[in-house]
Amino acid sequence: MAAERLATDKLLETPFMKSLQRFGEALANNKVLSSLSNSMMGMIAIIMVGAIFQILATIPTLFGWATNESPYYQLMMGPYNMTMGLLSLALAFFLGYNYARSLGLKPLINGLSAMILFLMVAAPIRTVTLQDGTTLSAIDSSTLGGVGIFTAIVVAILSVRIAHFCEQRNIAIRMPDVVPPFLAETFNGLLPFLFNVILWYGLSTVVVTYTDTTLPVLINNVLSKPIAALNSVPGMLVAVFLACLMWFFGIHGTIVVLSALMPIALQAITENAAAVAAGQEPKFYPVMLFLTLACAGGTGNTLSLVLMALRSKSEQLRAVSRAALIPGICNINEPVTFGFPIMYNPILAIPYILNPILVAAVVWVGYAIGFFKPAYIPVMAVLPLGVMEFLSTLAWQNLLIPVVGLVVSGLCYYPFFKVYEKQLVEREAAARAEAAASAD
Repeated sequence: MAAERLATDKLLETPFMKSLQRFGEALANNKVLSSLSNSMMGMIAIIMVGAIFQILATIPTLFGWATNESPYYQLMMGPYNMTMGLLSLALAFFLGYNYARSLGLKPLINGLSAMILFLMVAAPIRTVTLQDGTTLSAIDSSTLGGVGIFTAIVVAILSVRIAHFCEQRNIAIRMPDVVPPFLAETFNGLLPFLFNVILWYGLSTVVVTYTDTTLPVLINNVLSKPIAALNSVPGMLVAVFLACLMWFFGIHGTIVVLSALMPIALQAITENAAAVAAGQEPKFYPVMLFLTLACAGGTGNTLSLVLMALRSKSEQLRAVSRAALIPGICNINEPVTFGFPIMYNPILAIPYILNPILVAAVVWVGYAIGFFKPAYIPVMAVLPLGVMEFLSTLAWQNLLIPVVGLVVSGLCYYPFFKVYEKQLVEREAAARAEAAASAD
């Protein structure tokens, strides 16, 4: 243990790790990024409840006790849809609230404004005609979950900046002193909210009119177009890199890239299914490497990070890892992504982006020598560790793919984890000292 601590201390003292730590501290002091980090950690309860119900819905389907169409599955997915399915909506509120508070604005008003503005661009009201001929006004909630995260971040930050601009230049409706404070605050925020509505509703109207889609979907479609051409082993490594990089910036990179690769993946599995039915061996296709970015704890293979943090010196990391362990085993990594957090955290982003590329490269070697078996059974669900790899091939060897993911990702995460842990331990100690001083 002493030798391990000495090696770790030497690693932390290297020029690269010191510069990375300084860079991380600078970003942590940035009001936008600190507000974003606080907002993501503030959503842990929502994420955990969604993850619990997703697990309760999925596990019975593994044993044939339920199907995706069964009443039980639909019942369990209800809380999931109202938590994880509305994740971007919650983030818009939390970020608008926290960023406004950091700028000295009224946080609640700005949080609600950001949430409403995000709904305008992500889920505009549509009128649909039902089978009985009646009409119904409804919103499409498909982009209010992970798909809309990047849009929610942009809307919340810019809407608060517009409110801050109006505050600095005294652009507001001022009420007499006799007016109750809560009513005066409402009128003070009227003009900034009106300007924001004109901007975001106008943008939403233009996007819907000329593209027949919403802004989050448009962003995903634009990003996914060139990715479909990456149908080779080097191309898949690039695709894995892009997916993880987009996650760092708040874009749901897994969905963006997978939407482009899905036709290729389905074609590969269909051809392999036909080959197996004809008594032939399934064939390896490069697109099969993409899913290795989430083979050990979800996108970024974060389960190894959770296991490290279980015995961390940081109270924050220990608390998050305990809550994230069971979801991580089930390949659900939102508690880690938002709780550590990893998004907009350059220290953890480096191994988060790097390790899936290395995992994919090692797994490709396994395919090349014939050890791992190509998939020929379509399995389209988030399943516990190793289950998808086995069910899609019925080959015991593929149970070792998550093991590769755990080992390689663990080696990648460890040095960066120690740097981040050291930062948090110092912050927590400073916070305790400050609390003790104020108590005296």
